[in-house]
Amino acid sequence: MSLPLAGKRVAVSLGASFMGYATHAGFLAALTRGGLRPVALGGSSAGAIAAGMHAAGLGLEEIRAAVLGAPLPLSFLKDTPWVWRQLCDILTRRQPGFFDARGAVSYLETLLGRRDIQELCDPRLLIALTDLRSGEAVFACEGPLALAITASCAVPLVFSEMIWQGRAVVDGGVVHEAPVDPWFTDPDVDVILIHRIQHPSRGREPWPLPLRMIRALARAHHATGNQWLADRQRLARLHGKELLVTTTTVAAPSLWSRASRERCYAAGEAAAQAFLTSLESSGRDRKPGT
Repeated sequence: MSLPLAGKRVAVSLGASFMGYATHAGFLAALTRGGLRPVALGGSSAGAIAAGMHAAGLGLEEIRAAVLGAPLPLSFLKDTPWVWRQLCDILTRRQPGFFDARGAVSYLETLLGRRDIQELCDPRLLIALTDLRSGEAVFACEGPLALAITASCAVPLVFSEMIWQGRAVVDGGVVHEAPVDPWFTDPDVDVILIHRIQHPSRGREPWPLPLRMIRALARAHHATGNQWLADRQRLARLHGKELLVTTTTVAAPSLWSRASRERCYAAGEAAAQAFLTSLESSGRDRKPGT
């Protein structure tokens, strides 16, 4: 363990990012190989996918294969009804979307098993959801694992809302880029590490309407995420928690390109390695007793 974190109980939260699960998975893999074992993991949207796989006990190579393969992203599309039924959903649902993500629940249950979040204790898991009707954040720490992960990825307008414990919920990143709030008062957490993902801007706008919508949502998310982070840094100081933030900047992956996901995974690994190296350097630079 890197010197500044030796003996400290670390919780790691992975931020919302469109198809950012490969980047997050690479980040967690490098942390694990570097000896950092979090007592708790959290995630919003793509972060919930990587955090859920890790907390469920999948091996690093199993996770890598899952996040680099095509079945995972395609599972979010495969159960979308025929066009006329989807149009009916758009007209009748309060929070409609172009796609129905329920196919991802079945895929994740095949991968992770039909497990509940409260069964996962090493590390514990926290998943962020958003209830748009009440305007409240929902921090899922119990209930069906696969459903919670999928619901946390249900970007408004892109995916239809999902039902979680009687509540219609969508993407956790709408309100909380990365779930951390319950840890501020958790006596078993000393340090909170947030991993964010940023995509460099591209000059030309994509042509298909859904992709343009996603681009606009991503920009709005980035703007609100910066304010969210500033608020969390203040809350951490008030509660006496150490809050660390590291950011991976990488081009957004493609749904159809495994190579782009491999690039994202490698970028996450590199970011974690740089983070651990910086901790070791700061530890060596500290004088005894400081």
